[in-house]
Amino acid sequence: MSPWILVQAVLALAGLVFPIQAVAAQEQPADKEKALSELRKVTELQDKAFRLTNEMRYVDAEKIWTKIIELNNTNAAAYSNRGNCRTSQGQFEEAVSDFEMAIKLAPDEPDPYLGKGVALEGEKRFKEALECYETSNAKSISRYGAEDPVTYNNRGNAHAGLGEWDKAVEFYHKAAEMNKNYVFARANEALALYQLGSYEKSTSMMRFLARKYPGFADMHAALAAAYWKDGSIRASESEWASAMQLDTRYGDINWIRDNRRWPPLLVTDIEQFLSLKSSRVR
Repeated sequence: MSPWILVQAVLALAGLVFPIQAVAAQEQPADKEKALSELRKVTELQDKAFRLTNEMRYVDAEKIWTKIIELNNTNAAAYSNRGNCRTSQGQFEEAVSDFEMAIKLAPDEPDPYLGKGVALEGEKRFKEALECYETSNAKSISRYGAEDPVTYNNRGNAHAGLGEWDKAVEFYHKAAEMNKNYVFARANEALALYQLGSYEKSTSMMRFLARKYPGFADMHAALAAAYWKDGSIRASESEWASAMQLDTRYGDINWIRDNRRWPPLLVTDIEQFLSLKSSRVR
């Protein structure tokens, strides 16, 4: 599962009110103070869980969300966010269960459907994931009056998983147009174009993103593969050095293929590039 896909899934249910908060507003003074105290405890735990999630400490964050659920097992946001943590750890079946509970508790919220889709992708259930993303977008429209570009990007991911690269490009492009700052969607579009053989357009987009966001390891690594294919060895080596300085996971072809989920053609090119580098070392 792509870390970029997962990052896009780690979304708090900001539109949901913790159920305990509603109880606090209805209780008598003594009970209200107790409920407010419990609410403060939940809020502190929630803040800690989000901090741990931002630090990619998913195991620890999951434990905190479990504590929150133990305090109030009708907290839809907690189930959804625990599902995100479980997805990030590759616990897809458990994550789907959490998202389904969140959907049961808060059927009008879009985020649990989005998260469930990501978990289903982890199980390679791409068609079911597509249905979840479509539902999430529809819920976003009905609840917040706007479409969600993340659902378009993720539909691109699901179509890519099905090998439908032309559809993937269409949805990535739509997501990037909806939000001009949606860097990952534009990057995904560039990679999908590479798979379709649009090398010039693809590499042009990669170069633009690598220049605008010099810390974007994915584009430096992709350019290394593209330049190698084009015979620009010096440029390829330079981009590869930048990528590895930023993120050493790109040195693992299995991670590129199975976790980042690059398109097959780009995986082949980077694999050949890495093989050449390895033979030089020997």
